[in-house]
This record gives sequence, C-alpha cells and structure tokens, in this order.
Amino acid sequence: MKNQPSIPGLDSAIRHKAFQPPTLGQFAHATVQAFDQTLTNTGVVLIKSNELGLHLLSTAMIRPPAEVLDIPSTDGNYARAEYVSGGILQHRRGYASSVDAVVYERPPVHGQRIESILLAGREVHRVTGGKAVMMDNRHAKKLLIGRAGTKENPVKKAHVKEMVEAYLTPPKDQGKNMPWNEHVRDACMLALAWLLDEKQRQAQAAAVALEAAA
Repeated sequence: MKNQPSIPGLDSAIRHKAFQPPTLGQFAHATVQAFDQTLTNTGVVLIKSNELGLHLLSTAMIRPPAEVLDIPSTDGNYARAEYVSGGILQHRRGYASSVDAVVYERPPVHGQRIESILLAGREVHRVTGGKAVMMDNRHAKKLLIGRAGTKENPVKKAHVKEMVEAYLTPPKDQGKNMPWNEHVRDACMLALAWLLDEKQRQAQAAAVALEAAA
C-alpha cells in the first residue's frame, strides 16, 4: 500500500487536538476568593467547588466614590489604591477569611491599565500578607476558552461571559448586592483557572507520593 501524500495543514491538525472545555471532574474541590483588580473597578467573587459541582457564593464590586476618582495624577492613584485596600480588607472578613486560596490577576507586561492593575494588585498582596496567588489572565483563557487571544482575534468579554455561565449560575439578584458584570466574571475566570491548576497539582503530588512509596 502506497503512502498517501501529506496534505498541508492536515498533519498539524491531527497532532493538535481540538480544544475540549474542562469537565467538572477536572476542578479541585476547594473554596476560592478571587479579585479582578484595578484602581477603578475591582470584581470580587467567592466560589466553592465540591462533589456537587461549582457554586457561586457571592459577588461584589469595589469602586472608589466620585470624590476619590476625581483626584488627579499620582495623588489620585494613591487615594484610589487606599480605597481599594479598605474594600479588599472588608471582603476578606467572615466566611472569606477561611477560604483555601485567594487569587488575583497577575499584572500584564504589555497592554492597557498596567499601572492600575499593578497598584491594586499590590493592595491584594499587602492585605493578604503576601499569601494571595497571582493568576495570569492569558493562562486562564487558554485553560477555559482554549486560546489567550491575539490582537487580530481577541478573546472578548462575550467569550468570557459564555464560558463562565457554562460553569456557574448567574445570581438571581444582579443588582448592588450580587453584581454580575465583566469585572466579576473575569474574577470568576481567575478562580476557575486556579481550581483547574490545583487539581493538576494534587494529581502530580499524588503521583510523586505513589512513586516514592513503591
């Protein structure tokens, strides 16, 4: 039987399996608090993962008031950072103080709002005593959407919304008490990505322990 000629693009398509969205079994069982932080809009979520599935426990927004947002220049950035810090501290109390992990966005090297994400992220780091885990936004998109996006073909807010709502039921009361917007959904994405990574870490640790015991 003669070998068939290679068809351009087909071999690589076969080698690279099509993206399959993660199943519920691929998420670790844990409770996570996540912050999608900037100096003007910080989304906050609490998500619990257990044998029954993924559960959205709470959502919130940290938004400085107009009198803080109106302060110009560096003084304004510092004032907004101080306000965000107070908001983070408030949301770390009660049930949230006992979560398994606190996650926030790793400041990007390139792009928009780098300074805002960095300064607000510094406050998450400070309030949690350095225990919060940074999650790369592009890594989260690759895990959950299948691609990080490019300038020509970006991952849009609608893509994130569709993905998040495939795993989590949006709050019935989507008002001030349980907001459901792009900042909150981005925080959900960071939390979901951490749960996926944590499941992999657990599997790797179990494999190492099994090998050591053999």
